[in-house]
Amino acid sequence: MPQTETTTTSTETLAELTALKAQVEQLGERIEVQGAVQFEIAKLLQTFHGQLQDLPNQVADIVKKAIEESAQNKVPLTREVLTRLDLRLNQLAISAHTVKQVSNMTLRRLGPSTEKIRCVFIVQSIPMWDSFAEIYQAMVEDERFYPIVVSIDKSELGRAEFAGEDDVHLGLTALKIPHLRLNVDAYDALDIFRNLMPDVVFRQQQWETPVPPGLRTLEISFARICVVPYGVGTLANPDMTDESDEAYDNNYDQQYHRFAWKVFCETELTISYYGSFAHSDPEKFVLSGYPKLDKLLSARGHGVWPIPEPKGRTFRVIWAPHYLLAANGNSGFGVFHRIYKEMLEWARSSTDIQFVFKPHPSLKFSLSEGSPLANGGYQQYVDTWSALSNCAVSEGTYGELFEASDLMLTDGVSFLSEYQLFEKPLIYFDSGNHPPFNSLGRMAERASHKVETFNEMRKAALEYKAGRAWALEAERQAFLKVLLPCEQPAARIILDSIAADIHAPKA
Repeated sequence: MPQTETTTTSTETLAELTALKAQVEQLGERIEVQGAVQFEIAKLLQTFHGQLQDLPNQVADIVKKAIEESAQNKVPLTREVLTRLDLRLNQLAISAHTVKQVSNMTLRRLGPSTEKIRCVFIVQSIPMWDSFAEIYQAMVEDERFYPIVVSIDKSELGRAEFAGEDDVHLGLTALKIPHLRLNVDAYDALDIFRNLMPDVVFRQQQWETPVPPGLRTLEISFARICVVPYGVGTLANPDMTDESDEAYDNNYDQQYHRFAWKVFCETELTISYYGSFAHSDPEKFVLSGYPKLDKLLSARGHGVWPIPEPKGRTFRVIWAPHYLLAANGNSGFGVFHRIYKEMLEWARSSTDIQFVFKPHPSLKFSLSEGSPLANGGYQQYVDTWSALSNCAVSEGTYGELFEASDLMLTDGVSFLSEYQLFEKPLIYFDSGNHPPFNSLGRMAERASHKVETFNEMRKAALEYKAGRAWALEAERQAFLKVLLPCEQPAARIILDSIAADIHAPKA
């Protein structure tokens, strides 16, 4: 018997050694291949760098040659000559762009640079953080991932100077989110970003102009771009003729979407909008649900109201105006300019109601451009509002605020969907002149109490305060069924999708 045990043990040991040898050989092959790829990338980047260094000289030579030929032939610099010059310059730019993108794609094919998948979250707005919050926290707790958060400046609506990183930094600090600060020159920020060696990158918006140039799509595509929306997509093509034409390229077919490795979609309908443009591999559109909704739902039972109530609980109203004003004949959702005086007077005269002003983050900037509240008028209004004992202003994240409230008044877009989760009266002020809703937006609108004047809005609010029953529960539940398509948390689906495909050959 001992001899048999020894033989068995020897056989098992030999098998284990053989298997180990095979694994070592495979690892050696992978290292050799990766080393070869890295060597080729190094050569490619050297070539690219050389081309960029030589580009000014090439441009100077082209201009010099054009001028010399013009002088020799006694021919003036005509439109035709300048057109040829412009064509040659464009060809040089295209060549440089191609080399850069090839190098970025090659870097992506190398796979993770470390054992853990390095994911960088580029944060420009604290009110938008809830879209990432559940994903980030899940990665912190998951051994497969190494999440990194960076704070950046932004240009408000792509029209203002780049600023605001200080506010993002303070907001992340208050949320106890460790982060790096990219409050430096745009391309210095890109250098720092590259040195983080991200495998995956999340940016808060698809828009390019609000983001510093060094962190725009073409610069960060060496990492795998993952898209998570900052708001439920409820807007339709402004030029739509019918429902078959309602997908809007601004929301579903920008460069950021086309370059993305994965796009995580909140609903089945959202996937159909992305796919309708036929510019991307359909497999990259993943039905995950919307992680922000999971974050908001986690606030259930944990409401926080910012106004003291020394005499007991009062009726609590959130007023949430949108920034895109339907003013001067322009199409927009916002009616702040029409009702801000009436709202202040209502709040001042109704001490049995508490009002929290929750403006869109861009409202202040929007009102600074030629409105009656420009040149400090808006801040003066906010100060007057805040001085009332039954009023407050709320910025930043808002799930706990929604949970603590009794009713919302809004003319906006995102809250028309998000507040529905809390199953409380939602009064929607229709500006009468705004971009059209898509199918999701129309469902949200049907699940809201729509009004068109201040008096209608106030009357409805007072009726709900007096105990009026909510008559749109069936519409709300139909909308929520579409809005919450997955049983699993969205963050779990997102993490598992990334981990499963990060080593796949598709870039």
